[in-house]
Amino acid sequence: MAEREENSALIALAELRNLEADRVASEDAKRRAKEEAERKAREEAERKIREEAERKAREEAARIAREQAEREARDREERLRLQEAELRARAEQERLLREEQIRLDAQVKMTEKNARPLWLKVTPVILGIGLIVGGIVAKNTIDEQNQLAEQERNEARKRDEENRKAQEALMAELKGLKTEQERLAREKAELDAKLDKVTDEAERARLMAEIDKKNAELAANQAKQTRGGGSGKKPAGDGGTITPKKPGIEVKKTDDPLDGL
Repeated sequence: MAEREENSALIALAELRNLEADRVASEDAKRRAKEEAERKAREEAERKIREEAERKAREEAARIAREQAEREARDREERLRLQEAELRARAEQERLLREEQIRLDAQVKMTEKNARPLWLKVTPVILGIGLIVGGIVAKNTIDEQNQLAEQERNEARKRDEENRKAQEALMAELKGLKTEQERLAREKAELDAKLDKVTDEAERARLMAEIDKKNAELAANQAKQTRGGGSGKKPAGDGGTITPKKPGIEVKKTDDPLDGL
């Protein structure tokens, strides 16, 4: 009778142990499922942040390239406009000089029939000197405009080079942050895998602390990527202002050979 009661007690104890083992296993499975869900949620959030940073970087690079192309187009148009204006100014100056020379020749021929006073003799010389001076002033004006245009083109090229270097630095920084992000993610995944297999509570606590540290490093990396994606340097300007041209020397048509001198 006593042996039967002892066997019953052993059986009941074994059943209690099995129930306890089942409870511990169930709780462990629930805990692991919760940790897996949290891990997947963190990875999904990190992926979204990384993709957003990459999208911003691409948009910033496209914006810089687009603005640079627009500036280059404006510079080309401005160069063509200045060249056309220069050609028109030269043609107009030559036309006026030819007309004035023809007028002076005709006037001299008309006055040669009469006795010419001293002032009339020196008038063609003075007018010739005036025309030469006018031509020199016009040429200096055109040269000055060309120098200003070349200076503006040099400044535009300098700004483009600065924007290009800023863009390269931004892309290099984002690339480095992305590489660091992938390394941290791999290390964290390795820690998660170890955590799933470990049974010792002390070792589990140590792994959880390392995972928290990796999560903090990942969050800091994502914050840097987010800041880096929207902090590109803005272009230095739209190419400067254009100084209006100075008017060339004006030659009036008049019957007075000394008019305007």
